[in-house]
Amino acid sequence: MTRNQRLLAVFDLAIVLVFALFLWAPWDRTAVAASSSSTMAWLALPVMLAHHGMHLEFATIIVTISALAAAALGALLAIAARLRGNSALWAAGAFLFGCSVAILMPLWTAIGFLGALLLVVALRARFVAMRPVTALAAVLSELWPLGYAAGFAALAWRYNPQLLLKALVIALGASLVARALVPSQRAAAIENLS
Repeated sequence: MTRNQRLLAVFDLAIVLVFALFLWAPWDRTAVAASSSSTMAWLALPVMLAHHGMHLEFATIIVTISALAAAALGALLAIAARLRGNSALWAAGAFLFGCSVAILMPLWTAIGFLGALLLVVALRARFVAMRPVTALAAVLSELWPLGYAAGFAALAWRYNPQLLLKALVIALGASLVARALVPSQRAAAIENLS
């Protein structure tokens, strides 16, 4: 395993841990907050916009469509970055994906999450070089944001944050299975030699 591959594994694990820590958010788990999902940014932002004169239904639709656009654009940017081998473009896609997930957190937790995520993806973009890959490898590598964007598009209109959290976990599981089933380039090169 090369130094670049080790750094990639460490940063990818750090990104998953940042997601898990801030979605779990033990500092936000009080008796009132655990029983009510109204503290989530997805449900709090439309109310805040309604207090400033926007109609509540329109504000809810705007917030939902914005989060969906961030999820889809983040997935597409990450795939394009893998195709081109561009770390900075991948970091932008990963941050947009994080923005779409942040709406499922309480407001102040979402702000902390975005700061931590920005730090980790910026460090990953700085220290890990990416090589261009094939289209199939790029799509399979970014199955987590792609699966979450698809799940968000299908389930967001039910306005149930717990369903979206489940879609996020299912997309992560599917991406891990896909990565495990796809043979690495090194294994393919060894098979071609024999």
